[in-house]
Amino acid sequence: MCRLLGLAPEPAPALPDQQSDIEGFAKMRFLFAMIWSVCATLEDEPRRKLDNWVREHEGIFPLKDTVYDYYVDERLQVFKPWEEKLPDNWRYNPSAGFHTILVPTMEFLRVQIIALDMLKAGYGVLIGGPTGTGKTFLIQGTLVSLDSSKYSTQVINMSAQTTAANVQDIIESRLEKRTKGNYAPAGGKKMIAFMDDINMPVRDYYGSQPPLELVRLWHDYGYWFDRAKQWRKNVKVTVPAVSR
Repeated sequence: MCRLLGLAPEPAPALPDQQSDIEGFAKMRFLFAMIWSVCATLEDEPRRKLDNWVREHEGIFPLKDTVYDYYVDERLQVFKPWEEKLPDNWRYNPSAGFHTILVPTMEFLRVQIIALDMLKAGYGVLIGGPTGTGKTFLIQGTLVSLDSSKYSTQVINMSAQTTAANVQDIIESRLEKRTKGNYAPAGGKKMIAFMDDINMPVRDYYGSQPPLELVRLWHDYGYWFDRAKQWRKNVKVTVPAVSR
């Protein structure tokens, strides 16, 4: 929540015909960050309960729809509906395969925008949901929208046979050594490592999943170890994006 809240820019000056309400604007930003971090994984029924609870304590949201249906307009300093960001003239590509067509919806749009902001800021993202809901296409579409001169991507398709060594080797194949113990993507870019179906690796005797433990170590501390020499390897400017 704090990371999402920290992405908000400095408040824009109020328009000449408006009166600035810093406290109200800060409250709007806080509620948006809370909803799309702590409360982002709730399903339909819990979301309705949260919507009722928030509205009982705060009357800052518009009456229509739920609190999940609004984002903060930084210029006007008001809540506006996500549906306003949907393209009006979207048309599918007739030459594209049916399985590659993804119709932009409000859910797709808002998750993609928030995920994109987090990735650009250097924070990892986790997209969860039932099978067949388009999680892979969502992240792939998000990665395609990144500036290729600044970002590179690495896709890792997890399976029951994926090991921690596999994950480490795949990511290290796209890195180059900068100084002793420090590794970074080639070309001075930031790399987004997309790990699909991260829940698939088989559990060991103790109930853990070694590939996920490696990713957690890397995400939390920014390094892992050389398996042969036991030296620490600092993995720089590389961000995980995962789906399960």
